[in-house]
Amino acid sequence: MQTAAIATIILSLLVAFVWSVVRCRRSLHLLQLDSYSNARLLKWLWFSPLDRLLDFRLGLSLLGALGLHILLWQLGFANGQLVAPVCWIILGSLLFVKRSAPDAKKPFVPTGRAKRILGVAILICAAIGVAFLVSALGAVASPYKPGGVILAGGLLLTQLASLVVLVSNVLLIPVQTSINNGYIRSAKKKLNEIQPVVIGVAGSYGKTSTKYFIETLLAERFLVLKTPKSFNTLMGLCRVINDELKPEHQVFIAEMGAYRRGDVKELAELVSPRIGIITSIGPEHFERFKSMENIKATNYELVESLPETGVAVFNNDIDDCRELADRTSAVKVLRYGLNASHPGLRLTAEGISMSSKGLSFVLVDGEGNRAETRAGLLGRHNVLNILGAACIALEMGMSLQEIARAIPRIKQVPHRLQLVPGAAGVTVIDDSYNSNPIGALEALNVLREFDAGKRVLVTPGMVELGVLESEENEKLGAAAAKICDYVLLVGARQTQPILRGLEREQFPRERLRVVKDLAEATSELQKIVRAGDVVLFENDLPDLYAEA
Repeated sequence: MQTAAIATIILSLLVAFVWSVVRCRRSLHLLQLDSYSNARLLKWLWFSPLDRLLDFRLGLSLLGALGLHILLWQLGFANGQLVAPVCWIILGSLLFVKRSAPDAKKPFVPTGRAKRILGVAILICAAIGVAFLVSALGAVASPYKPGGVILAGGLLLTQLASLVVLVSNVLLIPVQTSINNGYIRSAKKKLNEIQPVVIGVAGSYGKTSTKYFIETLLAERFLVLKTPKSFNTLMGLCRVINDELKPEHQVFIAEMGAYRRGDVKELAELVSPRIGIITSIGPEHFERFKSMENIKATNYELVESLPETGVAVFNNDIDDCRELADRTSAVKVLRYGLNASHPGLRLTAEGISMSSKGLSFVLVDGEGNRAETRAGLLGRHNVLNILGAACIALEMGMSLQEIARAIPRIKQVPHRLQLVPGAAGVTVIDDSYNSNPIGALEALNVLREFDAGKRVLVTPGMVELGVLESEENEKLGAAAAKICDYVLLVGARQTQPILRGLEREQFPRERLRVVKDLAEATSELQKIVRAGDVVLFENDLPDLYAEA
């Protein structure tokens, strides 16, 4: 009997251990999605602890087995000590075989850091498992005690696996810091050796698009390297510099993302920009910044990092940007904007025409010189982004006419008001990368330009706006009600403020759909759209915001 008991104990614990590894891997993926921030993952877990921190099915299975074990013990079944652990082995194995993971929008990337965290988490789980195993084997001659110990251990392993990942991340801070410092030293050394002109791009919105536009314009004269996609963190910049910067590169464009004060300063200290542009100031990531003053100060860190010979470029149409430009005296200041009533603009635009096929306008510099141009881009705000890029091109020695000839070569930035031919003659506007109050309203204005068929909005709303989130999403709903023929809201809980805005403007209920996820939204779209219709996908929340 002892051999059977030992085998059952080991197998029972092994099933629980395998489940703990599976749950650690899932939590690690979510941790990776939010830049390895323990605080962000903990917030996500505690938002719905029964669905996220704990696993209801595993917990119920183990609690049921433990309850059965105690019942058999109390009833005095002489040979019942292995019944409950065997039941758990069967249930746990069936749940493992039938498990299904939702398709991740952004797949897990097995980086060195991720592997280290998972490795330490597995070691911690193994140590916990061994402790319970030793305790159970030490009491193997006792009726019922070994089974109770091993089921309790399984319950602890499976339910607290997410917290083990958080602990592992903390334990590895010294190791990760040392590794990061090595990457930083290597990147700084390479920049010092090559010495490209570094252009820093900061701002609440428009950073990535402006970065792409700067690259296209400067590529007319220079060999340019930009940070790809949305690489805008310290380690992201280090990776690009270390892996991709070559001696022949004359210009390096660094997008600078931020969540708190000091982030832009840290990036600027790495790359030492000579030109810096602030594209906008707004409530993006307000949940983390807590105040507009923090947002302004953080983006202004780029200007404060410029050398005396540096150049600061500001979007003069935004009040906060204009205020920052007004107080800048240590470096040369260039302003751009569409409001020509403001004095001192280096560049503005006149005669803007916007259609479903793109933009056309006239560039006007501070001396009154003009140049007609066009761009295959959607959205009036992209004229501003082009003006910002053009200001930098002028500073780099390009002529107004040269810039005007280069602008038509600007391509749509992926997932940012990107026009995509859909199936069966349906037009898709992909604005799914991110969303903010200004950009979302601009996207709706773009949708308004399509008047040949039905206009359909698919959105989960905006996030990370803190105390402003509900109000801004309600405004989005109210604006959508005046433009859209159909609205599909992704996530019933997240989109409640948008629903209130739609209802406030008396949007027809029969033209509203509330769906669980994008897969269900796609299914509903097939029932609604026909050839000639246009669908705007406004934002696509990461897996951290998926509703259970």
